[in-house]
Amino acid sequence: MTINEICAEIAKNNKGEQDAIEGYYRLISELESNSVPYEFIKQIEEIISDEMNHSEKLSNWATRLSNIQPAKD
Repeated sequence: MTINEICAEIAKNNKGEQDAIEGYYRLISELESNSVPYEFIKQIEEIISDEMNHSEKLSNWATRLSNIQPAKD
């Protein structure tokens, strides 16, 4: 596997993390509109935080492996 192929696989996994985050936000919206206990929402927010941590790590791996730095605005 080349570095580019590894980075592509990392990007694919990172997309999965981002898709999960999107789904959890949608779930929170549904729960809020159905008067679900706030405790459940707090637990989902914790899961979102974990997914964000995973996404950040994957992004850092791709940056280090590829030596391509994110653009600064």
